[in-house]
Amino acid sequence: MERYEAGPLNRLAHQTAPPRVLVPHDPSKVRFTLYLIRHPKVSSEWEGICYGDHDVALESQWQASLEPKLECLRQLTGPDQIAEIWHSDLSRTQQPAEWLGYQLGIPTVGDARLRERHFGSWQGLAWADIPQDEIMNAHDMLDHPSTYRPGNGETTMEMMERVTGWLEERLAKGSEMLPPIAMIAHSGSITSLCGSILGLAPRDWTPYYLKPSEWLVVSNQNDS
Repeated sequence: MERYEAGPLNRLAHQTAPPRVLVPHDPSKVRFTLYLIRHPKVSSEWEGICYGDHDVALESQWQASLEPKLECLRQLTGPDQIAEIWHSDLSRTQQPAEWLGYQLGIPTVGDARLRERHFGSWQGLAWADIPQDEIMNAHDMLDHPSTYRPGNGETTMEMMERVTGWLEERLAKGSEMLPPIAMIAHSGSITSLCGSILGLAPRDWTPYYLKPSEWLVVSNQNDS
């Protein structure tokens, strides 16, 4: 499995094994390994539309994009085996999680905190139809993450805090080591979780943005 120090993520779109982002281990912290997977592509009718946390359907035959992940996860044994698969409460993550869980015999768990960002009044609009004066300020999601609300929706820090709350709750259940976890979620929730773990400002989260069905591993188990 490829390994990378915390920093810009190299793309391995055509390789089965995910890139691994290594986080310096603090001996006082619980050790963890997270397999983070963005959901497959959504239906073409949503192309070019800001759907945010709307519950939209996946494209047909979405399973094919997850077959390489399934084969990789099947090879994990012993302490490296995934213990559970988490997903948001939206069907585009729940369906893939349950499909993988069934194939692997692993339980799945949903949590609304793993949702995509809520984009307020932008949701359901084509990106091209969002008022120009509003879309021109979209960079404020990174520049002013605590205050800027796209479409009067969710701030970047609010999104990060709810996703980080999910992780902190998981870590609190461990002693020295948390069993490996897979999470099928959304670009916003995955990117903000990576940024939080790595201690990055939102402006520096961009390298951890995943395209549909891409994945990566974030781990502070540097000897794994």
